[in-house]
Amino acid sequence: MGIKLASKNDLQWVNEQYSTIGFVPSNLERDKVAIVTYKGEYAGVGRIVKIDENNIEIGGIYVLPDFRGGNLSYELVAFLVEEAKRFKEPNVYCIPFDELQYFYKKCGFKETNLQNDNIDDVIRSKYKWCLNEYEKKVLLLKL
Repeated sequence: MGIKLASKNDLQWVNEQYSTIGFVPSNLERDKVAIVTYKGEYAGVGRIVKIDENNIEIGGIYVLPDFRGGNLSYELVAFLVEEAKRFKEPNVYCIPFDELQYFYKKCGFKETNLQNDNIDDVIRSKYKWCLNEYEKKVLLLKL
């Protein structure tokens, strides 16, 4: 298992993966994209998206079906969490599907309270977009 940061040469592969699952394509000017490998093969992808000067999002986590069950998604998210700690933005969010709640809590994320927590409008807007865009229920979690 290994993890590397995506280069321009990797971007087509990254966005092909995102296209197959209906995720927004990545842009390396805005996103820091990581690729997890297994035995030299690209096995999955995830990213950190700079939302604004106060907020970043860890998301776009996808492990190809042939590589699931080997803890690669946990290693990928753990890597992205460590990378996110290097950013100056104070807020790190994740908007996962509901069934992944316990996985992300294991990675250090906590549930937010939309009524009581101080959440920037841009994050609320992105969360609402995800609620409308995806058939599955999504959550708003914070590191």
